Amino acid sequence: MAIAKPMTIFIATMLMLTNQAIAEQSLFNPINEAKINKQSKRHFTEYGLVSSIKKSKTSTLNVKGKLSRISYRIPISYEPSHIINSYKQQFHDIGGELIFECLHASCGNVKTLYRTLKPLNTIPSQAAAMFTGKVQLDKKLVYVSAFSANWHKEAALQLDIIEVIPEPLDLVSVNPNYLSSEVKQKDFKDLQHKDFQNASDHPMLARLPGAYIHDYEQYNFGQTTVFTAVNKGQHIIKQLEGKITDINYRLPRVYSEYEVNANYHSALIKLGFTQTFSCKGNACGKSRHIHNRIKSLAHNGFDENQFYGLYQLTRPEGNVYAMTYIIGFPGALWGEIKIVEETQLINDRVSIDLEGLTDKIAQTGHVALDGLLFKFDSDEMLAEANSVIDVVATYLKAQPKQRFYVIGHTDDQGKQSYNQGLSDRRAKAVVKKLTTVHNIPKSQLMAKGVGEYAPVANNNNEAGQKLNRRVELVLRSDSK
Repeated sequence: MAIAKPMTIFIATMLMLTNQAIAEQSLFNPINEAKINKQSKRHFTEYGLVSSIKKSKTSTLNVKGKLSRISYRIPISYEPSHIINSYKQQFHDIGGELIFECLHASCGNVKTLYRTLKPLNTIPSQAAAMFTGKVQLDKKLVYVSAFSANWHKEAALQLDIIEVIPEPLDLVSVNPNYLSSEVKQKDFKDLQHKDFQNASDHPMLARLPGAYIHDYEQYNFGQTTVFTAVNKGQHIIKQLEGKITDINYRLPRVYSEYEVNANYHSALIKLGFTQTFSCKGNACGKSRHIHNRIKSLAHNGFDENQFYGLYQLTRPEGNVYAMTYIIGFPGALWGEIKIVEETQLINDRVSIDLEGLTDKIAQTGHVALDGLLFKFDSDEMLAEANSVIDVVATYLKAQPKQRFYVIGHTDDQGKQSYNQGLSDRRAKAVVKKLTTVHNIPKSQLMAKGVGEYAPVANNNNEAGQKLNRRVELVLRSDSK
């Protein structure tokens, strides 16, 4: 004879003790051969007790109280009707009153009944039987729902017991002292040491505590875009020009998007700005579209978390525009503030003339084409650059046998690969202008961008960065 292993005996014993404990705590003694499949308890809930079934339409009586639910697996030797009758007999013995009962076809569509009962486990649909009832015990009113059905392998029983009790509202304790204490704001570490290189706050607006500058762009004169409305996901774009300061702050996640937006709004209103447009959440459109259309520095977050605001300050010296864009997700938060101060383009910077260009090439073999200006972040030349192109074309026509490089340069702000591409596109734009408009032979010029790798001034300040953003004409001595 095989001897049971200790672990097998332990498991069997625990199952027996569990069934005994359930029996002691439950209203009913379960069938000896029944096995608990699943069980659940709710301290207080509402339960829909089946009260009638007419033409497969189930009506319920809603009762509230403590709910105990048990799902049993029972050997196939027990018919569902016999199981339910056994429970009904126990229920009758304690003075229970039937509310509803059904057997087989009178239970209607079992699938429809399932949607009302919501059993803990899938119950078979054959030979269905059930009853619901109530019983007034010494200290409490109890409602009962018992449903059973089978298939060719086993039977099942869903037993639900609801003890009617007042809703227990003393679960949460309170601390009255909290109400008399002051609200404590969180202290933030100063993270300015993490600021983007050479970045700083705009003099008009200080940063929120705990923030640091993640992205930064500043131009003494440039062009940028904002949007003034959103129509069916399409942004109405407006182009602004002037002195541009664009700052993207990484913010502590303890701030909410709403709180950051409200602080910027309050600060700008105090400065005399008027809000001309605002939107929040999905009403602002897709964040990826905003990033693509206005080149926003902040873009990493959920669309439903967006806050956007556009403000204007009218003044004699020129209007000032402020754009705020806040976006985040559970792990990060960003706040962008873009300030555009309207100024006049200084268009008298062209110091190059034919004599000066000729002398400089003769002395050093190269010359920076001062005044050759481009649109912000673009290879499209401004109208003011035409006079410089005219001087260069005149010089080249006087030197038909000489060959030249047109070299594009940038400062070191931004990614190296991007700077390389931008400088190359600008050099090619100059060559294209000279060859198509002034008929300079293509063989006389070769365009090349070298990005940030050949500065002539210190990139640590705006004045130096400005000198490094240039296009040069370089004399070639080779015949390649």
